[in-house]
Amino acid sequence: MTIVELLKQRLELAFNWYQGMVNAKTGMLEYLYIPGADRFVRENCPIRDFASVWDVELLGQFLHRQELYNLITTSLRHFDGYLVEGGGYLILDSSRLGEPSSIAHSAFMILALLHAPAPQQTKKIAGLAEGILRQQQPDGSYKICFEDFPDNGEELYAGEAMLALMEAQRLLDDARYLQSAERGLIYYDEHYFRPGRVGDDMLVFFANWQSQASRLVFECTASAALKRAAAGYIFGMHDQIIERGFYRDVESYPARQVSVEVACALEGLNDAYSIAHSSHDERAEGHRRCICTGLTYLLELQCTDAGTEKERGGFGMSLSERTQRIDITGHVASAFMKSAENGIESG
Repeated sequence: MTIVELLKQRLELAFNWYQGMVNAKTGMLEYLYIPGADRFVRENCPIRDFASVWDVELLGQFLHRQELYNLITTSLRHFDGYLVEGGGYLILDSSRLGEPSSIAHSAFMILALLHAPAPQQTKKIAGLAEGILRQQQPDGSYKICFEDFPDNGEELYAGEAMLALMEAQRLLDDARYLQSAERGLIYYDEHYFRPGRVGDDMLVFFANWQSQASRLVFECTASAALKRAAAGYIFGMHDQIIERGFYRDVESYPARQVSVEVACALEGLNDAYSIAHSSHDERAEGHRRCICTGLTYLLELQCTDAGTEKERGGFGMSLSERTQRIDITGHVASAFMKSAENGIESG
């Protein structure tokens, strides 16, 4: 069996796991499953709730499975009640969220709406995208929180917002979305990543979202200079992760690894590999080897035939911590899908 065939088989198990995570009363996803106690835990984490609907949509599309359509429509109908208008744009209501409304909430709502079953809700997508555009500062950075709340989460949320804008660009063909992401890419490379403002503990997460957004800029921009800038930015982030020994440690000390870090690292690295491979960059082979290292760890991590029935198909926090969180399975599934699409094989 090839690696791609194995990944597709394991993605089927992950989809089945998501089916077991649907709360029978609410019709929406649970947040956490604790196998040792055989119980679910519901926590207030709206960003992960929105993102998990998007994760399920992408996985269903990849596998051509529709069993979770009811979950998607129920969840989006529920989240629809969070939308509020603010002078020509839409945001998510902070009082409903239970936390400050941010560009990350808007970004994942856009992504969930974009990949939902028809009909396409273009007005809502455009309204949410308009809200993100209005948060961009003159220097190209984004103000994270709406209203008067102090900012936080810039390492993650700016990249997520740029990714949502680039995905919306495909549907709505609004040149402002690409222009905003182009400006953001330059800012976060020149004034955030290169000056060393990203801590070691955040680099794989920062690189993940920034890489996903920058790859779409690379593919969509008509500017040769911006293509070079996007590729250089993505390569620079993943060169640093590799040079710091991240994948060497995954291979040598798997028991010490945190699953979400490995999954996020592989999501972004697959985007770097795609560009390196298509442009015949010498980095491609090193990227492939690192991806294989990460996949070996994540394939071992997935519960396949042991544990409880609800546990099968999901991914724990680590090799020793079996607790399963919806975002971890989402990140791993994304890494598996990207690796399969890139045709990653051992060699």
